[in-house]
Amino acid sequence: LTILLNITVWANDLLVAERFIDAFYSYDQNRLSEIMDAGEEGERVLYYQAWADAANYQIQKRRPCASKESALVCQITVVDDFGETLGYMATDTFSLVVENRKVTGVQFEGDDPPIFMKLFEWISLNRAGIMKGPCLNMFAGGQTPGECARAVVSAARDFVHEKEFEG
Repeated sequence: LTILLNITVWANDLLVAERFIDAFYSYDQNRLSEIMDAGEEGERVLYYQAWADAANYQIQKRRPCASKESALVCQITVVDDFGETLGYMATDTFSLVVENRKVTGVQFEGDDPPIFMKLFEWISLNRAGIMKGPCLNMFAGGQTPGECARAVVSAARDFVHEKEFEG
């Protein structure tokens, strides 16, 4: 009976994780908020959701969430305005902790290639106002994720144009 209950809880947790991914990529902040009880981590995810919405993230490949160690891991390959401008696709990896049918812990990371980091280096040198303006406190309490993402996309276009001009 204990094994059956554990399997049921695990299956329910996986369903919650899949619902979290559905909510994230729906770009509905209320829907995502309802499935989370994750404090500051949850606030960072809501920022990321608004950033992803503004950068036009589109799912290319969605893998089922899976249990790994102490978290449920969900990997979603997306194309977005950054990738289209810089020539790549990236995979978002969400590591979720689920308790009582709520996401209570969430970490996320992307596998953006080195050119994405070079873009941010270029922005800091050539468009510093972006980091002091719409991207101030990016992913750390910032209040303008959509404006930030759009500013970074615009800068990425300038970055690519400048690199093409130099080359």
